[in-house]
Amino acid sequence: MTYHLTTKTKHYSSDESDCIGRYMTARSRMNPPTKKECEQLLSDMKNGSTDARNELIERHLRLVASIALKYKFANIPMEDLMAEGIEGFITALDRFDSTKGNKLSTYSTWWIRQRIQRLLSKFAGPIAIPHDVMQAKRHQNRTSNKTNREPNEASAAEFKATKVDNQNLDKRIKMVPNAILSFDEPIRNTKRNVGDLLSSNNHEKDSYREGGSLEEDISMALRFLDGREKKVMQLRYGLDDEFPLKLGEIGERMKISAERVRQLQAVGLRKLRAILLHKGEINFRNVDKLLGKNLRGKTKMSPLELALAS
Repeated sequence: MTYHLTTKTKHYSSDESDCIGRYMTARSRMNPPTKKECEQLLSDMKNGSTDARNELIERHLRLVASIALKYKFANIPMEDLMAEGIEGFITALDRFDSTKGNKLSTYSTWWIRQRIQRLLSKFAGPIAIPHDVMQAKRHQNRTSNKTNREPNEASAAEFKATKVDNQNLDKRIKMVPNAILSFDEPIRNTKRNVGDLLSSNNHEKDSYREGGSLEEDISMALRFLDGREKKVMQLRYGLDDEFPLKLGEIGERMKISAERVRQLQAVGLRKLRAILLHKGEINFRNVDKLLGKNLRGKTKMSPLELALAS
């Protein structure tokens, strides 16, 4: 969601480094309001002044930017981080009670972070899952892999015994699909992960589908990745008759940093895992279903959304 200031803004180039500048106005370049100024602006806002409300927002944009910049390592455009941060500040502004003695900047910091972190959680996997539930689910799956049995409530008992808040944990664990796992966790009954599948140089290996080839399977799955993610996967794992390259080598070829290459690789593997795994096992039928699915015009769905739609 993007917030558009009602005052005239200065637009910069579309380069990522200028994304913050797109939100800056003459007032946002002023110092944050003093306590006295803030009290007056809040009073005017409560009396219906839209200009006072906008000034409070604009003069706190540097606070939003300082928090958003702390998350610049994430695989999310800075413009989106800024937009979510501004929405967080607006929520704080609407909820702020000046009679409790708190500073607006201090109070709003939590809301800004909360909105940005919520955005990050959406990109971390197909769905956002509480940390304690994810830990319990992973413990359950690891136990299942070791014992070669389906996960059940008892397999999480040891994990739950160490937790204080176990209320409804069993029900919450059941709500987590088995495919929502880290890309570096092993495929069931093997010590391999999705990355190992991609890096296999045995082109004669049988397909996971009847009447196909593994090379064809991987090529089909890569169609669900963005252009740069796909390119990184091809170069990193030596697909399309390429030799596997190191992060730095890929970065030089694509004119991006090695860290950015690592991020694109992680996102690509995460998407592939969400698409390819079903109950902890590789299942390319899911790819076939997605390729043949009538999405009713929803052509802009992300690969993770496509995986959930199956």
